[in-house]
Amino acid sequence: MDHKAAIQESIKYIEENLCEAINLNDIARKAYISEFYFHRLFRNATGSSVMEYVRERRLSASTDALSETDEKITDIAHRFQYGSEESFSRAFKKAYRISPREYRNTCNKNYSQKNTYTGMKKLTGSSAGVTTLSMAA
Repeated sequence: MDHKAAIQESIKYIEENLCEAINLNDIARKAYISEFYFHRLFRNATGSSVMEYVRERRLSASTDALSETDEKITDIAHRFQYGSEESFSRAFKKAYRISPREYRNTCNKNYSQKNTYTGMKKLTGSSAGVTTLSMAA
């Protein structure tokens, strides 16, 4: 397997196992490359270390769980391999400059506004004078 294919397969493995315990040793071993060399190849290909990439992807995936489910934040934190809600919240806030709870509340507020708009449109048969808002996530 060439190095590009090894990195692609590793990224696929990471994506499929975001909710599992993942470490550099396991990923490098699956690619049949030493940890040190794999780490260099991965950083050159992606611009971040293997574990930075894993953390970024877990946080990104957690935004879906926060916005699309009513699952407790503690449970989401544990699902994405954070030891506590506090450590998850710190990492989330560092990455997105907003707490997971604030993010969820913002998503719920925007969802509610969207439904109110849709409901008003159905009620009145028109959307005249109404501006739609889009949320930047």
